[in-house]
Amino acid sequence: MIDLMEELGKKTPRYSMKYRRLIEGFARKGAIDYHESGEKSYDLGKFFTNFYEFFLYSAFIGLYTNNPIPIPDDQETKTFGVPVRDWSSNNSAQTVQYLWMTMFVKSELDFNVLENMEQKDAEREMRNISRLMEAYANGGFDFINSKVTENPAFFDDDDCFVKLLKEVE
Repeated sequence: MIDLMEELGKKTPRYSMKYRRLIEGFARKGAIDYHESGEKSYDLGKFFTNFYEFFLYSAFIGLYTNNPIPIPDDQETKTFGVPVRDWSSNNSAQTVQYLWMTMFVKSELDFNVLENMEQKDAEREMRNISRLMEAYANGGFDFINSKVTENPAFFDDDDCFVKLLKEVE
């Protein structure tokens, strides 16, 4: 029997390179992005400490707006280089688990069937779950990017991402 959390934890989700500048505009690229010792992400004008935190946020925006946009196979992508099991800064591990549970529901995965699957088939299903998560994050990036294009001043407010959540509820 496959351990779902272990299998999903191995995944390193992709994002479309067309959103790279958007991601870099709102998130730091991990701990190596510190310019001076002790400098905080918000001191750098960033809202998210790590790229993957912005990915998580965007996935939930994609869910709230019901806007999954699968990444086409021919589109250039990049991963965060950090498997999901290590996405734990700022207590985000629980948020990752909530996102996975949501993806299980959205995928309509039959757990009874999964229990009796061959390992390779179960791994394929987990890859599909990961791709679904990427699609919702991609949809969230698309929504946020549209908001930036329509009203860049919206993101001048320190609470803009909280307000954006309220907007899409």
